[in-house]
Amino acid sequence: MRKVLLTTAAVLGAAIGFAGVASAQQVSFPPPPAGEAGPSFGASSSPPPMASTVVTPGETAPNSFVVHLNARINWYAGVEGSSVNEDDGYKLNPQSFLGYMRVYPGFNATAANGLKYGVVGEIRMPGSNFTSGGSTPGSTSSSQTLYWHTAYGYVGSDDFGDFRFGMGPNVTALWQGNFTTEGFNDGAWDGDVPSFVPGNAQPSFPFADDDPLWTGNKIVYLSPNFSGFQFGASYEPNTANLWDSAGSACGSASVTCNALSAGPTQVTGAATGTAGRFKNMVDIGATYNGTFNGFGVGALATYVGSGSVFNNAAPPLSQQQFNGYSVGVFGLSLSYAGFTVAGNLNYGQMNGDWGIQPRGGVNEVAWIGGVQYATGPVVVGASYFRNNFAGNWLPDTGVARTETDIGVAAGGTYNLVPGMAIYLSYLYGERHQLGWDFASATAGPDQNNTHASVISIGSVLSW
Repeated sequence: MRKVLLTTAAVLGAAIGFAGVASAQQVSFPPPPAGEAGPSFGASSSPPPMASTVVTPGETAPNSFVVHLNARINWYAGVEGSSVNEDDGYKLNPQSFLGYMRVYPGFNATAANGLKYGVVGEIRMPGSNFTSGGSTPGSTSSSQTLYWHTAYGYVGSDDFGDFRFGMGPNVTALWQGNFTTEGFNDGAWDGDVPSFVPGNAQPSFPFADDDPLWTGNKIVYLSPNFSGFQFGASYEPNTANLWDSAGSACGSASVTCNALSAGPTQVTGAATGTAGRFKNMVDIGATYNGTFNGFGVGALATYVGSGSVFNNAAPPLSQQQFNGYSVGVFGLSLSYAGFTVAGNLNYGQMNGDWGIQPRGGVNEVAWIGGVQYATGPVVVGASYFRNNFAGNWLPDTGVARTETDIGVAAGGTYNLVPGMAIYLSYLYGERHQLGWDFASATAGPDQNNTHASVISIGSVLSW
């Protein structure tokens, strides 16, 4: 008998029923997502209690069908300062508000033969952009357009694993957030608070669930959990989302085609034109989670590789080429009695936040370390990351070969009642690259260093 439930309690019950414990014949199936910029936790630490109640036994048994329509609204007040807040006669107001609402539709089901299948979706609203009539709040609210950030189906079983298809995380994006200690506020430099900082002053954060590893149309396989070990692999042919990789949107081969393999567009800056795109991305790896006498241990090792779109521009146009991804990702997490210490390393051919590396550019070395402590409804912590990469370097531009970004985060989360939490966040970041003017985003001797800081309080209401 099918049971259709539209309560949050039913949703969590489906997630728990599908998750499976660490044994040799079980696999974790996807619960309704918490959103891309949400808390993540170490190997054996547990998230603080949120709006949830376990469903009564039997509601995720064979022949069950659970529909969910979760949502959340986040809101923040922040005070920010950065070295690009004043430029060319313009000046930013340091205090501001930000927020958004997201909706998570989908379903989870279990057939009589044990087959598990479902759909996971996330609908987002874009940020408001300046309009010529922007003197009143209504001038931007009417221009909002909802869009799908996550939309994938899955099918599998405890014996054979989990197959996913559509717009969702690859294995690196799915697992890496467990090693970046983002659970002590809304996500540190991977959360929402960095949006208070002008984009040119935001340090590049290349970890966890970044859009290049999340929103593309892909296939993913996750193995059953074997004594704490889980293996995974994914393939993404190009930069398309669910619709129109090489169909009516591009008509014939052109710069508008996501399925482009080569193109003649002039390259005037890093990763512009038809070049600077990946193709045929493959992600393989494994993760481990175990507990020994109260100590939690987690580990991660994945490899992301791809080709790149070839720049076939004829001389005298620029023929700058770009390398495909070739990146190793490694993580380690240790936890005990509410404390979690974790770290993560990315190394290889990428550029900043999963950008494409210009050929001849330096390999990226990015690492993050952090600690957090959870007790009852409270989670507190801090983290530090450093990223060295090619940045805006291109040959013969006078820009130094390496950009160095650092980021510091500290804060806490307090879960007031089921479905409501408050955040306190502090962020500090720096960017440095000789020969690159961050304020104007052009090559030049000025503004080669930026700094930014923000302190924010925020809240989330979810169901």
